[in-house]
Amino acid sequence: MNIYKIKKDLEKQQKVVFTINEIARISKLNKKSASVYVNRMLKNNILYRVEKNKLTISEDPFIIASQLNNQSYLSLTTALYLHNKIEQIINKIYIITTIARKPLKINGMEIVFVKTSRENMYGYKRVKKENSFIMLGDLEKTIIDCIDHMKYIPINYMIQAIKESDPIILQNYAEKSGKEGLIRRLGYLMDILNIKNRLKIKTKNIYKLNPKIKTKGKFNNKWHLYINEEVKC
Repeated sequence: MNIYKIKKDLEKQQKVVFTINEIARISKLNKKSASVYVNRMLKNNILYRVEKNKLTISEDPFIIASQLNNQSYLSLTTALYLHNKIEQIINKIYIITTIARKPLKINGMEIVFVKTSRENMYGYKRVKKENSFIMLGDLEKTIIDCIDHMKYIPINYMIQAIKESDPIILQNYAEKSGKEGLIRRLGYLMDILNIKNRLKIKTKNIYKLNPKIKTKGKFNNKWHLYINEEVKC
């Protein structure tokens, strides 16, 4: 057994993030012996430590970040970037997950974990990247996540994505969320983009288009929204 044989065995797994126990099982070593080989691989830059008891054979921060938690997927500006809907260079990777976690850095990229409920874990799939994979939100779920977590993303980043999305799937996701504010914000954005929609308000509550902005702006009667951010169509 040598470190290069272990690396080949790990590459056959398709995934890139491993625990010591997983490496021991794959290489058919006991945990103590596996730890010795892992230390050699780390010294030879064949293996990289991501965090406590998490090791990787990849240098791609998107792949690594996507595989850190089982219940997680790439979304927000990260997914818009991977879907080629924004041209801006990103320096953060956003992960939607059911697990509350502090940010960490991988190869100069900040990984931000955005906690959600298990009910919101839908609308994503496994996508091949290099010799491994990422878990990526589809375009429509990415838009829903963006509206649901506006503190992480400017509204205008979403516009091109909304134009190119499937309006039926988008509305289905909005209604599935059951979030009145989200439904109204999406309805308003679809209206100004001249996209027909069936979305309707259900309560008399008043919301702001962008909840993170303190000012109210002009009131929209149809959606009961204060339009407090300029939207460029």
